[in-house]
Amino acid sequence: MDTPQSIPDKDVTVTDLPTSTIPWSTRTMARFTAEIDPRWADTILVACFFVSGIVDSVVFSTYTCFVSMQTGNTIFAGLGVSDLPSDVPKHTWVKSLVAILAFCLGAFFFSRYHRYLGALKRWVVLSSFLIQTMFMVITCILISTGVVPKTKKLTIGQTGRGSFAWVELCPIALLAFQSAGQIVASRILKYNSMPTVVLTSLYCDLMSDPHLLTAGLFEDPDRNRRAVSAVALFIGATIGGALIKTDVGFGGALWIATGVKGLIVLAWLLWRQKKPQGQ
Repeated sequence: MDTPQSIPDKDVTVTDLPTSTIPWSTRTMARFTAEIDPRWADTILVACFFVSGIVDSVVFSTYTCFVSMQTGNTIFAGLGVSDLPSDVPKHTWVKSLVAILAFCLGAFFFSRYHRYLGALKRWVVLSSFLIQTMFMVITCILISTGVVPKTKKLTIGQTGRGSFAWVELCPIALLAFQSAGQIVASRILKYNSMPTVVLTSLYCDLMSDPHLLTAGLFEDPDRNRRAVSAVALFIGATIGGALIKTDVGFGGALWIATGVKGLIVLAWLLWRQKKPQGQ
């Protein structure tokens, strides 16, 4: 008489089976297609604030525009209509306009990249930050090899405003595009209080917090996130400014920021995955 065979449960998934019985390729596929756990992902966003601080400080010091904070760029572009500031090369406002357009294009791209491929899937989040990192690497190479020169600012008593090398628009566009990926990530991870590229709304929300001065040290997570984020961006800007004045220079500071972004990619690779509800 044949021994009756058990019928496999149709609801059994790869994660329910013993690890030793699952092929390595299947386990790898399951890991990369699983959603990451957004808990503690605010630490990653703090690192993004730090990166923004370094990048914007060195870009503004070198090219007189921002690549992350688009409010400042909008003001610069508006001043350009009146041909101001008068102590910078003509048409410098074009840099701000290019940064705004590149940032908007980046936000359009990264938001749909996450939306259509799976917002929190590990491979999607990881590849999103990998794309950002690669854009920064390309920028660093352009700077380090001298393909993109540094803008020469006017000195006291110097006449004639001259112009700037239009190739400067390339690194500005690349950096602005990738910076949009950070703020999109903050939305995907549901940390709207940490936009990673701007502090104006963050300062407002921090000061508006009804428990700003009354909550205990660990009783108001949003307050703590906002405060730490502002400090991280300030520290990044301070370090970026300090590095520009040393032999490390603009290119070296960007390489450091790129290295931090690369560590973020590695962090997503090792990040724990989201557990099913009820576990």
